Amino acid sequence: MKPVKFLASIPQYAYSAEAVQKNEGKIAEQANLNLYQLMESAGLAAFQLLQSQWPNCKTFLIVCGKGNNGGDGFVLARLALENGIQVYLHSLAAVENYQGDAKRACEQYLKAGGCLHTIDEIDFSTVDIIVDALLGTGLSRTVRDNYRDVIELLNQLEKPILSLDVPSGLNANTGQVLGCAINAEATITFVGVKKGLLTGVAGDHCGELHFSGLGIGAAFSQQVNSTVTINSRDSLTALQPRRQSAHKGDSGFVLVVGGNLGMPGAVRLSAEASLRSGAGLVAVACHKHNQMIVTATRPELMLVSIGSKNIDNQHKVHKTNVVVIGPGLGTDTWATEQFQRVLALNKPMVVDADGLNLLASNPQYRKNWVLTPHPGEAARLLHCTVAEIEQDRFESAKAIALKYGGVCVLKGAGTLISDGNNVVINITGNSGMAVGGMGDVLSGIIGALILQSTNIFLAARYAVYLHGRAADIAITYGQKGLLASDLFPYIRQLVNE
Repeated sequence: MKPVKFLASIPQYAYSAEAVQKNEGKIAEQANLNLYQLMESAGLAAFQLLQSQWPNCKTFLIVCGKGNNGGDGFVLARLALENGIQVYLHSLAAVENYQGDAKRACEQYLKAGGCLHTIDEIDFSTVDIIVDALLGTGLSRTVRDNYRDVIELLNQLEKPILSLDVPSGLNANTGQVLGCAINAEATITFVGVKKGLLTGVAGDHCGELHFSGLGIGAAFSQQVNSTVTINSRDSLTALQPRRQSAHKGDSGFVLVVGGNLGMPGAVRLSAEASLRSGAGLVAVACHKHNQMIVTATRPELMLVSIGSKNIDNQHKVHKTNVVVIGPGLGTDTWATEQFQRVLALNKPMVVDADGLNLLASNPQYRKNWVLTPHPGEAARLLHCTVAEIEQDRFESAKAIALKYGGVCVLKGAGTLISDGNNVVINITGNSGMAVGGMGDVLSGIIGALILQSTNIFLAARYAVYLHGRAADIAITYGQKGLLASDLFPYIRQLVNE
């Protein structure tokens, strides 16, 4: 029942707030527990986390809303009092307005000698830590003014904040900020990990994520289905090692198409990423003025021209197993011609960057491609705004896969991989990846792993995990200044594990 750091014991699934709310009572009953006992367990788990993370804190400020999240806060406050800790408790509801289990928790706190404080009665200079028990998982509309005022005040105090279940103001299902949200240093979530905590801007508000199943977590995960999986090393099938007798042809042939005039870097990065990820052969089709630049620093790359009538050249193009198109492609006449020729090959495909922009202008449906948009490209694919994409990244990723077929990899913090029905949340990677060329490297990795996987969904999952993990290893000296090419040694290491 004690809380664990999320990354120390990664669960297999993430859930909607509604799934947890609907099922936790039933599963608790099977364990001879009631919902008030779960509330007691939540308050205890949060208190244990406070004691382990901030053992020297002597004064708590606990802010409670009127729902069950506030009830968790009252339990924690009572435990703090019983352990000799000074407690300021500010409630946004009058005592008489609490109901059910939250009312009982409030009464127990008052019976233990606690009291409620107005904002003016709190000596903020003495507060060591803040506990956010305001809104929890039930929020689905913009934060109301009275809650907004408290959230903004707490964020300005420059004190560590622990949020209970979900940082107040954050949508538990989407990770969207509903007007404003607590900036927590840590969040402890209960029973099942809420999917919105793992993608988009949620990471800016959750801080370090912890989890407590409250004694029913294992039964909950066994009995409650979810279409949202967490992408961890343990959830992925290991890549098969090469046979001792393997030759380059056995390892597969990737064709990378892009590198328009003035943009040689993107196609060069993508092509090397394919090589480093285990492709046996990689050829590049780029603008003729970039050919020398692409091969000068990586002689293992071949050059081809998709439109050439040369028989040897045509043979190489048609021999390729997977095509990656888009890195540095552009959208001019040359780019459009390359795009149409690639589509005519009808090979398994990774479509990135300007390949996605060309696809948005001429929508097609295929089952054998992986589309890798960032939010801006996703907005063009769905003919909406970036804000609408970020409003619900889960539905956006599914919508792209349903509209265009294949698999969508919606990039960003907490990258999502979807086949239109299932969604996988990736949890590797860091903000050092916010630099040009990272997407090009990812597209090359996906291309190579399609050669080594049983299906493109698994290839995309593995590639996104590996890409982020390589970046996590590469930030030894910090996140700023990380280059996309810095990942190559670690990609090679990880693909061989």
